[in-house]
Amino acid sequence: MIRKFDMKAHVQTFGKAVTEMRGDMRLSIEELAERSGVSLRLLGRIESGTGTGDEFGLEEICKLANGLKVTPYRLMLKWEQLIKKAGEAWW
Repeated sequence: MIRKFDMKAHVQTFGKAVTEMRGDMRLSIEELAERSGVSLRLLGRIESGTGTGDEFGLEEICKLANGLKVTPYRLMLKWEQLIKKAGEAWW
């Protein structure tokens, strides 16, 4: 069965990836916002899964990865792992 791409689920899962990686580093949301240069408001929206493509994109993903001291690839790999774990189609 082919499942329809669900952008909202993918955005929520990306937020979960950021939250989990931040937790692994024992950073507060405020610390990650400061380290990454992503505003606290936007980071909160990303982590809660309510941010949209109009609010963040590749630039913010790269900034968050830098703040987490990982490569953008590593952050995206974590996202992909969570998507697969949730049973969502990657594309």
